[in-house]
Amino acid sequence: MKKKIVLVLPFVIIPIFIPIYSILDSLILIDIFGCGCVPSTQTNMLNIPFNANDLRLTVFSLVTIALSIWSCFIAKFFKSKIVKLVYCSSVILLNVLLTMWSVKSFMWA
Repeated sequence: MKKKIVLVLPFVIIPIFIPIYSILDSLILIDIFGCGCVPSTQTNMLNIPFNANDLRLTVFSLVTIALSIWSCFIAKFFKSKIVKLVYCSSVILLNVLLTMWSVKSFMWA
């Protein structure tokens, strides 16, 4: 049972992470980093050109990279090289697509 849960985790972490991050983003991160609006009107607590959109891209990219690496280590549970390749490829593809969708859909304009 634990093995099945570990095999499924790389597929479900980003879908679970998206709504949690969106709530955190709207409640806290926008106030700290700014909304990513027109640069002349953008202000944030830190007075830096890094905004909430940049943070979302950075965080989701790092999570996707970590999940991709983790899935390659998890693939050791499979005996066939083809199954290992399909598993790793599907985790990477799903997480990259979800990251791209999340970054484009939830941009603060």
